[in-house]
Amino acid sequence: AFNAIWISIDSDLNDAALLSEAAPQFIVMENLFCLYFSAELLIRFLSFRVKKTALGDPWFVFDSFMVLMMVTETWLLVIIFACIGSSNGSGGLGNAS
Repeated sequence: AFNAIWISIDSDLNDAALLSEAAPQFIVMENLFCLYFSAELLIRFLSFRVKKTALGDPWFVFDSFMVLMMVTETWLLVIIFACIGSSNGSGGLGNAS
């Protein structure tokens, strides 16, 4: 529930195109949520006696995809754009939007 409230706050108040350009409170919260959901997924995965059965659980697969998207947006894209040298939020891709 807190995540949904934070999404509305982030949508209303965060004007940064990239997480690395956002105000510190947005950066901290995004990283905390990403860490929390990644840890939750890891704990759920470790709770399967036979790890292969995790792939047969539709909710686990869905949640894995959601966490993968969040990790990509929060951690991987920030690293990629930092390596490319983005200074205007386009990440060296020009005006691709």
